[in-house]
Amino acid sequence: MKLVWVFILLTSVTAHTDVLVRVRPHVVVAPESEVNLAQLIDAPNLSEDSQKKLATIAISRAPAYGEKQELASAGIMPLVRSVIENERSRNKDRVHLVLPRSVVIDTLRRSLSADLVSTELTQAWQPLCSDCQLSIENLSLPKVEGIRDWTLKIKGELPRGSFAVAVDLIRENGSLLPAWVNGRLITKRKVPVTKRMMAPSERVQPQDVTWEYRDTSMSYDGIPAADELVGKRLRQGLKAGDILWRSQLEKEKAIHRGEMVQVRSSEAMWEVSISLVAQQDAYIGDVVNLKNPKTNSTIVGEVVGQGEVELR
Repeated sequence: MKLVWVFILLTSVTAHTDVLVRVRPHVVVAPESEVNLAQLIDAPNLSEDSQKKLATIAISRAPAYGEKQELASAGIMPLVRSVIENERSRNKDRVHLVLPRSVVIDTLRRSLSADLVSTELTQAWQPLCSDCQLSIENLSLPKVEGIRDWTLKIKGELPRGSFAVAVDLIRENGSLLPAWVNGRLITKRKVPVTKRMMAPSERVQPQDVTWEYRDTSMSYDGIPAADELVGKRLRQGLKAGDILWRSQLEKEKAIHRGEMVQVRSSEAMWEVSISLVAQQDAYIGDVVNLKNPKTNSTIVGEVVGQGEVELR
């Protein structure tokens, strides 16, 4: 079955540990039993209150033995949304919802295949890095016979390189067998790449770089935005084809000791500005001492731009 997914990102103002709510695309249940929302959802980080709410929401009655039932996402979405909104009201975490276009209710079995596992992993991780190209290599599945159903226990975080994801296997006799799925996640992001050899302290110009998707799976460095590159000095030399990371750009001072800087103070409908003398070198975000040459008094301000300070 070809899986087509819908991604919905519901985000609160402050981000902590992400909560991943994943609707399974294929579940196996007892024939003619009542199917509730909890049977369709995989969300290990969901609060206990929301977990209980899932178990009380009826979805449908399962078909007879040997038959299948397909549920459209349009019918599932309103029920899931109520749980998501409840989760958002309880904490400040980001909530990611992964919803397939349809869900198959089965009464027989679901085979554990590399294609299905790879698709579910990729689609669950994609909302965590929307501008990434994801692919999975060296996927290893548990060697177990007689599997009736399975559920991946995916966390709301993007792995760096190699991963081990827990999977609950349901045997033909109904017993639960915990196991692991292993592999390597390749994460590619669009990064600036040098088009020529560049020397230390050379300033970057738009024509010096091109943007390409490169493997950033193991990188802890930042990717500079296009407007952060132009005119910046390099801290080190680079070869043609090298990725230009944020740490390789020289952090230039916004003000220098002894120079006149524009200091402003604003409140609601008015703003006052004055020229004062900086008492030290500083970068944007630093707090500096400033001297009034007429009165010799000293005040404190925060550097907000090139040659600009705002009174604290």
